[in-house]
Amino acid sequence: MSRPVRAALVLLLGAVLLGACAVGPSQRPPVATVVDEPPTAEPAPEDAAPGPAPSLLPPLVPAPGAGAGFTDCTARVRGTIDPAELGGRDLRFGCQSVPVGGGGSSRAEVGVLQVSVGPLPPGGPVPIAVVGEAGGPTGSDRAIRLAATAPEPLLAGTALYGVDLRGTGNSEPVDCITPSVREALVDADPLAADPVALTGLRDAASAAARTCTQVLETALTDFRTAVDAEDLEEVRATLGVERMHVVGVGEGAGVVATWVRRHPGAVGRTVLDGAPDATTSFAQRARERAAAARDALSAFAADCTARTDCPLGPDPAGAVTGILTNLRAAPLSGPAGRSVTDGTATRALITGLGEPAQWPALATAIAGAGQGDPQGVLDLLAPSEADGGGFDASILLTCNDTLERPTPDQVARDAGQARAADPLFGAYFAHDALLCSSWPVPTDTPPPGPATGPPSLVLGTRGDPFTPLPGSERAAGQLGTASLVTWLGAGHGAFPGTPCIRTAVAGYLRDGTLPQQGTVCPP
Repeated sequence: MSRPVRAALVLLLGAVLLGACAVGPSQRPPVATVVDEPPTAEPAPEDAAPGPAPSLLPPLVPAPGAGAGFTDCTARVRGTIDPAELGGRDLRFGCQSVPVGGGGSSRAEVGVLQVSVGPLPPGGPVPIAVVGEAGGPTGSDRAIRLAATAPEPLLAGTALYGVDLRGTGNSEPVDCITPSVREALVDADPLAADPVALTGLRDAASAAARTCTQVLETALTDFRTAVDAEDLEEVRATLGVERMHVVGVGEGAGVVATWVRRHPGAVGRTVLDGAPDATTSFAQRARERAAAARDALSAFAADCTARTDCPLGPDPAGAVTGILTNLRAAPLSGPAGRSVTDGTATRALITGLGEPAQWPALATAIAGAGQGDPQGVLDLLAPSEADGGGFDASILLTCNDTLERPTPDQVARDAGQARAADPLFGAYFAHDALLCSSWPVPTDTPPPGPATGPPSLVLGTRGDPFTPLPGSERAAGQLGTASLVTWLGAGHGAFPGTPCIRTAVAGYLRDGTLPQQGTVCPP
């Protein structure tokens, strides 16, 4: 593997397999309830489709050879993690780099991290691959997080295999954007809504496209979902399993969805947590992300005021807006000449809203910026802005996956409309379209079709500022046979956040039963 797994892992709430989900009236989205006593069956509403029979899902079969090729790296990986983040579990690690290249123009190596609770079973584990993101936690990060927090009965007899997408984590991280250009992209005016005000962002995006084209040459277009899906298939072959069970989160869920369509005969039980819709336009996605960010900010504010030491006072959402306004008027001076603007703080805010476990640290960082201390905001952004931290790979993936190349005038128009609808987040998310304006237009972006393999379980989160719920709803519909479970909480990815979500995922992965369509889990 090309570098150690990131030390900064953020764990979700401790997971205990409790509760049950019941479906409510058909006139409104059904809301799941959590009970302490043994669950009893509830009659399904007339318009609720029953889950497929368990026989439609491939069985859980141990793979005696799954551990082949992995080098024990337990001591090295554990040395990068705070012991408290291991959940009190005896996590063991194996490392391997898998040569890939069938789906792209160049050969590469994909880092795979084997994670098990205790030693592998004598007859081999049931392998469950975990696919993370380019711009967020990698597959390795997610695998460690799930091994430390997922219900132990679900993990019994299994091993998780964290698969890092090309250009991220342990998969030969890509560095093609200079640090100064990354900073310019992050610090850009988040409220700009005319071509002149967008000049700085446009120039930085053009510089990023130019240097990445020079550095990567013909490999530039290999950083896309379709190639990552073929890499995942090569990982399956390396693990020696006929049908592979997979959990994908965010961009990783999009990779899994593509793999499911392309290789139905290799598909086992697949969970798509925060699945994106590959057909969504930049403008539509910006509107949906802004609405989800608003929901997440409300949840963050409620969480902060519920604590005795909320540093943002009695009105955290109002305090955040005021601090951003002050930073716009008077940016802070950070180390090495870094200017911390309202754009810098907005990106840190969105990043933190996606991780509920980080909310106390996020509140402290934003409050610190309001008091003239930029360090907390910069610390939140440092992991992704560092060389190989996923910033570059995320832009590559976004731009290679879309044919849209909007002009600054088009982006300015959309930003103005979005800002009028949502003064805090609207223009900020509309600016994403400008990041791709100078990139080469890809030639291989076929529209997604229905899946013909085993049905998937799709999880969508109402307050997910990265992969909003409407996109996950459309992604589930495009797959055709998938079952959608909605979580009314906030954050990026639902599993294993609440008892209801844990029950749905465990029932699918362990028992082979999809929940009823239309199931909704409370926050």
